[in-house]
Amino acid sequence: MKEDDIRPSRLQAGQRVALLHDIAFLLARNEEFVQCACPACGSERARPRFEKNGFRYVDCLDCTSFYVNPRPGERLLADFYRQSENYAYWARHIYPASAEARHQSVIVPRVERVLELCQRIGLPCGDLLEVGAGYGSFCREMQQRGLWQRIVGIEPTPDLAAICREQGFEVVEQPVEVYAAATAQRFDLIAAFEVIEHLFDPGQVVASLSALLRPGGALILTCPNGAGFDVQQLGPESPCVDHEHLNYFNTRSLPLLLQRHGLETLAWFTPGKLDAELVRKGVKAQGREAELDPFLQEVLFNRWDELGPAFQRFLAESGMSSHMWVMARKPEEGTRV
Repeated sequence: MKEDDIRPSRLQAGQRVALLHDIAFLLARNEEFVQCACPACGSERARPRFEKNGFRYVDCLDCTSFYVNPRPGERLLADFYRQSENYAYWARHIYPASAEARHQSVIVPRVERVLELCQRIGLPCGDLLEVGAGYGSFCREMQQRGLWQRIVGIEPTPDLAAICREQGFEVVEQPVEVYAAATAQRFDLIAAFEVIEHLFDPGQVVASLSALLRPGGALILTCPNGAGFDVQQLGPESPCVDHEHLNYFNTRSLPLLLQRHGLETLAWFTPGKLDAELVRKGVKAQGREAELDPFLQEVLFNRWDELGPAFQRFLAESGMSSHMWVMARKPEEGTRV
């Protein structure tokens, strides 16, 4: 997989304009930003890390997550996502141009990995819930496998919810917290891909997800790894660091959050494929090749064709990629985490 396959370079200029509009929308209402504690462990002990595009990022001194603080309040975030020009640009341009490549390189491997994880723990293919169903690609692919008794997608954005309905699975057009409080339905598996980093209060959402699981049911989350290689090397210039991502968990801190809400982490891993390429491009764009550690100069530039793929595999296998998966389970009744 190449970055250009899923984010075509010819469309990046238009997306940049949309991003700048979205950033300006948030900053124009910065009086609605609020202070918060660490989204992973709840600690209020933090130190400044860096600033980017008018947003301040801090490091938690207790669990090493970093996060935006102060951050847009819940009402502002809801308004932001309703009007986002970046999301509209993706829907009109980037997603249609990359849909087939994205399906083959992202969605199909994602489905295969989820099914393998379920098989590994003996999880029945009963009821499946995806939170943040987006364009419905994951649910549609799962539906085509014919394994699940019921598939539900939560997608609060009206335009995206309509796209999901067209694909023939059940859609809930409301926030997961609202759905959890109103339904008696429970699920064997809940999945949320690239959602938790966007949330004002991840703990509140994880509590709702825990409530929606059957005892013995599993939760799968994916999100950026705030301790990953491209974030370490590029800092605020990492593509991972943007105005939409408020929470940067890592392989130690996200399990802490899950444990706080009664979930037992079964596995975590970082199967990213683009870290080395992204760092190489980022360093080159900044003209910082000569400032790199000699080892990284050798791998990323002098012997890239020879060593680049092996180095990326090393990052993934060592838990150092900047893309993270975590699988957790709700204990059977009568047991405690």
